Amino acid sequence: MSLTQRNGQIAQECNPYHAFILAIENGEFDNVNRILMRDNINEYVHPVGALQVTALQVAAWQGNIDLLNQLHDRGADVNSQDRIGRSALYYAAHNGDVNVTNWLLQRGACVNVKTGVHSCSRSPSRNVSNSSLTRSHGIGRKLPLPERYGRTPLHEAVKNNHAEVVRILVKNGADVNANDDGQITPLLLAGSMVNRDDLNKMTKFVEIIKILVDAKVDVDVAHPETGTTALHHAAKLGSAQATQILLSNGAKPMQTCKNSKKQAESTPLHIAASIGNIETLMVLLEAIPSCDIDTPDQVNRTALHRASYNGHRECIRALINYEANLAAVTETGITVVDAIFAHISQPLAFLTDILNSCVQTTSSTKGSYENITVDFGILTPKCQMQMSVVTAIIAASSDITQLAILQHPLVETFLRLKWTRLRILFFVLMFVHLFFVISLSVYAIMLVRDNTDHVITRRILTLCSCILLFHNTIQVILEPRHYLRQLETWLSFICVMLSLVTSIAGEFVMCSQEENDSQYCVQWLLHPISIALLLSWMQMMLLIGRVPMWGYYALMFSTVLKNLLKVLLAFGYLIIGFALSFAVLFHGNNQFHHFGNAIVKTIVMMMGEYEYKELFNMEKNDTSIDSEITFLPVTSRIVFFIFIMLASIVLMNLMIGLAVNDIQDLEKEGHIRRLLKQAEFVAHLERVLSHRIFRSKWIPRRIRILLQSRREIPTKIILYPRENYFNYMTYFEKEAPPKIPTNLIEALFVLATKTSFKNDSSMDRSVEIGDTNLIPILSNLEEQIRELKAYCYRNLTNRKPSKRRVFKRRQRRLVNS
Repeated sequence: MSLTQRNGQIAQECNPYHAFILAIENGEFDNVNRILMRDNINEYVHPVGALQVTALQVAAWQGNIDLLNQLHDRGADVNSQDRIGRSALYYAAHNGDVNVTNWLLQRGACVNVKTGVHSCSRSPSRNVSNSSLTRSHGIGRKLPLPERYGRTPLHEAVKNNHAEVVRILVKNGADVNANDDGQITPLLLAGSMVNRDDLNKMTKFVEIIKILVDAKVDVDVAHPETGTTALHHAAKLGSAQATQILLSNGAKPMQTCKNSKKQAESTPLHIAASIGNIETLMVLLEAIPSCDIDTPDQVNRTALHRASYNGHRECIRALINYEANLAAVTETGITVVDAIFAHISQPLAFLTDILNSCVQTTSSTKGSYENITVDFGILTPKCQMQMSVVTAIIAASSDITQLAILQHPLVETFLRLKWTRLRILFFVLMFVHLFFVISLSVYAIMLVRDNTDHVITRRILTLCSCILLFHNTIQVILEPRHYLRQLETWLSFICVMLSLVTSIAGEFVMCSQEENDSQYCVQWLLHPISIALLLSWMQMMLLIGRVPMWGYYALMFSTVLKNLLKVLLAFGYLIIGFALSFAVLFHGNNQFHHFGNAIVKTIVMMMGEYEYKELFNMEKNDTSIDSEITFLPVTSRIVFFIFIMLASIVLMNLMIGLAVNDIQDLEKEGHIRRLLKQAEFVAHLERVLSHRIFRSKWIPRRIRILLQSRREIPTKIILYPRENYFNYMTYFEKEAPPKIPTNLIEALFVLATKTSFKNDSSMDRSVEIGDTNLIPILSNLEEQIRELKAYCYRNLTNRKPSKRRVFKRRQRRLVNS
């Protein structure tokens, strides 16, 4: 026997009222009709059981209109509530039964009745004994329980996504801003039971939002515990329509909520970026001010971080187009660029595509030519230094392959313009370093030649050393993690410290004439100054590597050096083997007497300095019969021949071949490293000039303005073709445009035309072309036109009229146009 049948049997034994209610609850309507036919005194309309449930309430839950009519005709109250406040309308709204809801409202059902524990003074029917009450615990068990007290039928209808019932209740005066005991309104329950993959349910959700908003619901009401609003729910479900409705009626798009799992405050923009719904994200971006797009959550993650972590490429692209910051940093030090490199497949291609979209062609005012608009907005965040994005890209790149993005025409043009503004400071530093190496060289020569008249040179050396030491210290303080890992920083520190030691020592060390004659005093100074000389001129070479004109060659040197060191590490064991073998074979030769000397001599022999006659000179051995043989005659010649074949011929050619195997790759890598050094130096100068010391009031206003102009460049430039077709002008205010190299302008033009052609092609995909052979012909023609334009551009830009004359002529044209 089932539990339901057992409860029915018990109820029937105890009281017929209970049997009647249980029959309705179990859907046994034939039995219900038989019981009602025997009722002549309308005794089945009263509440029954511990919960005081009425037959009308259970009939409304079952949706039986005929039974409701019979009970109402017998005097049943449509507004009766059980002991936890549930009414017939509550059940109808919970089930989404439109017919029952209309029936109840037409008969005066209270639309705003709330659930809640009612007074227990209400006693059961006089005919029900206490024993029967205690045994009626099974009645009403199937009926839905309210999650919170104080909820109205509208709460239930909205929560269960019954759009038509919501419309009926609102039309009949339901309070759309009614709060339950937890201060939750019906709007906060919208979508709580909806699966966003179910199109039908999502349509009803949007309809409910529209109904409530039209009824003047408070759209900004927030959940008291989580802080979520209806806009958060709409963004989480990915409903662009519901989001648009709420925003159009005054919903705050940047309201933060609290995620109970991660304890991170999120805005609707964060949620939309996390789920990757591009339509909802675009609706939010249209409504949010640009200054709020980078609003962080509790751990400083922006919406762009969220989209990057979840790999939503289109959302990332949309946020960047709306000026989201690629250099935003979380509490753990993760930038957006780091997240893109870690979570996006083929990040270089993705970032390159985004950078390509920043170079566009726009029609000129006369319509004859197309201007090129170069937008640096993606590289210049509003609330940070302009070099922060480039610095983040450098920090996120793990090898030289990923650093190749610095060669993108947009990035390289940006670095070129920044370099043009800040290069005066670089030349000042280079001038100081030049004075430093010259004074150090002169001082060393004077010291070697025992020239006592070197006080002025020594003091210049001390001053330059202090300036360079101050500069290196500032670098380490501003960016310790980066600069302490740079070999160049340590070389500079060592060089400056050695120079200071020698200059100060030369100032205070006093030697007697005898000591000077014996060179005892000078000898110990020569050791540090010789090392400082080598390091200082090496630093000069690396410093020149930042200049665009000479940077290729200086940094190609370091690349070749690294390749040679790798080869030496791989084949160094062969050199050691030959050195030890020669030490045994030529045991009488002093050059192989010590292991270190043997290694040096063997390396020198690899270069071709064999000194064959000295190694195999038998004349000394023939002068005296008793003279000792200094080498092993037969074996030494065999090993020496093997050494020539393996070391001098094979190994040396292998080293040279591996070091410079592809000069184009070396040139490309040198170009990348030059851009890297240039970017690092420009970022360093920008950080120094952005320090609060240079913005303080004690610095004259004109100097502050000058430093500000040197620190920043316009975020957008326009290249204007004129009568020479590709003579260009950049849109700078009241100054001559900086000279952009011809190859960069050519690359920007080609990139802009490719982007334009790509956009046109994507628009034309929806248009059907009758002749399919026309498509490749048009593509080929477009490519040939693009190459012809580039060729004309190269030829015409080789003409170099004076800057002043060209600038004045362009200004007149702009005024006339």
